[in-house]
Amino acid sequence: MKYSLLILFTILLAGSTALAAPSADLEFFDFERASLEDILNIRTAVASRLNSPLREAPGIITVITREEIQNCGARNLVDALRLIPGLDFGVDVESSLGVGVRGNWSLEGKVLFLVDGQHYNEPFFGSSQIMRFPIEQVEKIEVIRGPGSAIYGGFAELGVIKITTRSPKSINGTEAALSYGYMAKTYGGRTGNLAFGKVFEGGELSAQAYYGDFNRSDRRYADFNGGSYSMKDASKIRSRNLNIGLKSRLVDLRLIADLYRTTQQDHYDSTILPRPLPRKYDAYFAGASRSFRLAENITLVPSLKYSYQEPFNGYDPVEYPRDKSSHYTEATLTAAYSPSERLKLTGGIELSQDTAILADTTPLLWDAIPMYFKNGKKTIRYSNRAFFAEAVTEYPFGTISAGARYDKHEKFDSAFSPRLAWTKVYDRLHFKAIYSRSFRAPGIDNLEANPDLAPEKTSVIEFEAGYKMTDSLFMSANAFTITIKDPIVYYPLNIAAPYGNYGESGTKGLELTVLLKKEWGYADLNYSYYAATNDGAGFYNPGAGSDTMLGFAPHKFTLNSSFNLARDFTVNPSAAYYSGRRGYSAIGQIRGSEDTLLANIYFSRRNLIGGRMDAGLGVYDILDSGYSYAQPYNGGHSPLPAASREVRARLSYKF
Repeated sequence: MKYSLLILFTILLAGSTALAAPSADLEFFDFERASLEDILNIRTAVASRLNSPLREAPGIITVITREEIQNCGARNLVDALRLIPGLDFGVDVESSLGVGVRGNWSLEGKVLFLVDGQHYNEPFFGSSQIMRFPIEQVEKIEVIRGPGSAIYGGFAELGVIKITTRSPKSINGTEAALSYGYMAKTYGGRTGNLAFGKVFEGGELSAQAYYGDFNRSDRRYADFNGGSYSMKDASKIRSRNLNIGLKSRLVDLRLIADLYRTTQQDHYDSTILPRPLPRKYDAYFAGASRSFRLAENITLVPSLKYSYQEPFNGYDPVEYPRDKSSHYTEATLTAAYSPSERLKLTGGIELSQDTAILADTTPLLWDAIPMYFKNGKKTIRYSNRAFFAEAVTEYPFGTISAGARYDKHEKFDSAFSPRLAWTKVYDRLHFKAIYSRSFRAPGIDNLEANPDLAPEKTSVIEFEAGYKMTDSLFMSANAFTITIKDPIVYYPLNIAAPYGNYGESGTKGLELTVLLKKEWGYADLNYSYYAATNDGAGFYNPGAGSDTMLGFAPHKFTLNSSFNLARDFTVNPSAAYYSGRRGYSAIGQIRGSEDTLLANIYFSRRNLIGGRMDAGLGVYDILDSGYSYAQPYNGGHSPLPAASREVRARLSYKF
């Protein structure tokens, strides 16, 4: 493994005898000035290694641009993703939020989070802290509401959320941004971001530094045993992030330092802690790649990624004395070949290794529970080999995309992830039909809990049709069915093997989108519906005969809109309406919640002070709905109160 990495890294930084491919397009998408046709044909590479227009891409995809993020006044990634059909959020443990996809709980290893190509999922469980991503730095978000394992492997079973930060041309100089929000009882958040971007001859450089200080909520959390605490003083988040990107003729480099700290008191299950407990999720990422054009139609791209993470840390000999860290190394070699205008081929190999290390302070035993890894040591390593290929060919009847990936992990069974897609654009009309198989790879701590775990396997069938009714109005609909076999389920009462492969799960449903784009602004209206098809796992379902999953509303409506009131002055209403959800109200007791409307409004004034300053003011959860995040599985955790109504202001200034 180490020799393969060394060879690839040597190729990556090799001398100038090879012909480097031209640098990537430095332009960024201008949503405000774009026509509806431009929006529908925005190019994306999230569902394929081959860049293609949105309507032709082999996946059910949503792209959110920076202008849309700023217009709606998104405070964090949750605010932005909430407006996407099929996505929802639930609480896991320790105040952590996780994403659900089309009714399926997806926190642990089922949705891959990418930031500038770096894998943000930690390797112990495959989770990612969704509140850690600095929304101020984002250029665009690309979301696959469906499998991504054929491209990305075992943490992309049900979806991919690909975040691209601002390009040097988007920043174009130096820019500072500040925000401050206040809830009913305390501040909601205060953030600062400093961005620098410059395009120079032969390359470009960007650097962004971010600081955020938040309270998750100012409401009161109550457990199932009668205990409670005020989240006002016990639910803080502190985030610091430095993101540097450098592109030149020789190499593309990315460095990210992400220090994320939380405070929580709600703990794991039905009890609360006697005091707030700090947690640390620090992470560091580095990546390098280079594109070689060997011929006019042949490109070779070696890349190397490295990350170091410290998830769930906060050494406390009373609560849980097991701090840990991980090293992840990945080397990839990708080749692209276009023998004709109608046929494009890609393929390659990916070698990766996870190394997990326990802190020196870790005891051998804690309350009779073994703390060391099962090999009897404080260090453990796992490697994975993956081979992938994709072919895209165009015919008069449509575009056929066939791809597959084969993963061979040294610990668990191999996984084969094929995908076959047909797409066709007839002027105003387009169709998609997609069949995919994907998998969730067990994480390091999953395997430590149960060495016999196998990957869970998923099959998904999707159909989409879209029609551009006028030059300003577009409608689309998609239907899906998801079948998850041998899902990896956490049973906290099964001390011998809390993680296991149990039964079968899945959902089916549909999603509708209506997009209106005019000179006065835009309105994006979405509806999503799901129904449970099977929950043989008996862990995510409210009970026999139920057609919903725990924690997630079967019906969801969203609105994201912007209206130009005057030059450079917009008002931006957004809302998410949830039908009643079912969740645990006490140990062993399930009840339904009322329908809930989360409504926001954001006012934006741009190009103040000679075009250098932008200002915004937003009111979030205008109706003070009392919304809470339910736990989407039978884990004994009470619903987590969301923030109360918040008023937040934002200023940015270009130097």
